[in-house]
Amino acid sequence: MSSHDLCTDLLDAWRVHNQILLFLLANIPAKGFSAVPAGSKGRDVKAQFAHLQSVRTGWLQYHRTGIRLTGKRYDKTHPPSRAQLKKALTRSGKEIEQFLGEAFKGNAHVRMFGKNPVRWMGYLISHESHHRGQIMLAVKQSGAKLPESVALNGLWGKWIFGK
Repeated sequence: MSSHDLCTDLLDAWRVHNQILLFLLANIPAKGFSAVPAGSKGRDVKAQFAHLQSVRTGWLQYHRTGIRLTGKRYDKTHPPSRAQLKKALTRSGKEIEQFLGEAFKGNAHVRMFGKNPVRWMGYLISHESHHRGQIMLAVKQSGAKLPESVALNGLWGKWIFGK
């Protein structure tokens, strides 16, 4: 496998991951957005998605400028709508893909993560998958379950079967 093929495959893995996240966002029942995992005082589902967006934009800014975002990033009194989250996560997913593509070619530099763009991508996918699990648990515990076709085929099938 050539390095070009490997870079293409890595970017494809990021795109699949982002598609899965957006698919989940699109299929959360309306009442599920306020769900919090049982026994947790943490973020509700909407805040989980907003957190992912905040982390993405924070890392992109840091890698590009060396400046870290500071301050409160989520306003509980004005939570984003599903449409706003979709727009933001779609945009940041493309920005990350572009940045990774540049970094794989040596035209952009990752700060931290051993200066390794593959490690940063692995971190992002792991971090977002952790929160996706929290989202799924909160929705399930709230009684606003996702249909099996969404939970299995949509969230896992995209990895396994390339659907």
